[in-house]
Amino acid sequence: MLFDADLLEHIRLVAREGDVSGDDREIADILELHPELARVWNDPGLDPARPLEIEGQTVNPFVHIALHLIIGRQIRQGVPSEVKKAYLHLVERGESEHQALHLLMGWYGKLYFESVRKSDAFDESRYVQGLAFL
Repeated sequence: MLFDADLLEHIRLVAREGDVSGDDREIADILELHPELARVWNDPGLDPARPLEIEGQTVNPFVHIALHLIIGRQIRQGVPSEVKKAYLHLVERGESEHQALHLLMGWYGKLYFESVRKSDAFDESRYVQGLAFL
């Protein structure tokens, strides 16, 4: 999945339509988890690809939703298998399902954007190894 303008526009479309089915249901479900971001998707004056301060934290709404999609799909598809194991471990440890996703997203996002800044390939082995420490 790419962090690109097509995905951004698709997320905006799903946010506007509300009642969706199929693959768009996944995006709609993630948007429902984040009502604090609703104004971002519905206000044409706001750029959801730019960081905003929301509830005292700096958040890039687009990147946040895209990371939710990436990690959710990794867990469902079991690729890499360590992601689902790490997710289940975090939940068993007492993290909420949503917070467990955020912890996984944080690790993935750190490595992803690090690789982009260095113009390197994503280091999946480092990603998998780091999951054991969450």
